[in-house]
Amino acid sequence: MATKTKFEITCPNNHDQTVAFTRDEFEATLSAGSLEFHCNTCDTDWQPSRKDIEQFRREFDKTERDRI
Repeated sequence: MATKTKFEITCPNNHDQTVAFTRDEFEATLSAGSLEFHCNTCDTDWQPSRKDIEQFRREFDKTERDRI
């Protein structure tokens, strides 16, 4: 069973959010073009930046290395 990795993100209105994905969920959603975050505090939706996507991938790599 794949482990979900938690990520701390900030919405465009500076509210802290936590999201969790497995690598497969993340890549499938990203490939489908439907990756969008939602802030429950201000009801804002936004898509991750390239920088965010790179950060998520690095964190997946780190999480996988740490499990070995």
